[in-house]
Amino acid sequence: MDRKQSTIHVRCTCCDAVLTVDRATGEVLFTEKPKKKKTVSFEEAVLKVKQDQESAEDRFKDAFRKEQGRMKLVDQKFEEAMKHADELETPIKPIDLD
Repeated sequence: MDRKQSTIHVRCTCCDAVLTVDRATGEVLFTEKPKKKKTVSFEEAVLKVKQDQESAEDRFKDAFRKEQGRMKLVDQKFEEAMKHADELETPIKPIDLD
């Protein structure tokens, strides 16, 4: 068999390494370590945290406004239903039938 067909490439979810595994034996033939990621300075990390906080606040405000609008709509529907409740006939109670 061709060497490429007899191997499988698997990416590790923990360390992001690429393992080359032999299909027949299940042995790891090669390990390619992941490239080092760019290091982040403390200032960049603080800036990212601040940006994340601001975007979270914006999302919260949007969700809060939507919820307030929804609650107004629910209150209006409730008031409308209460107006129509007087128009409904009172149901006959089984005790009244005796």
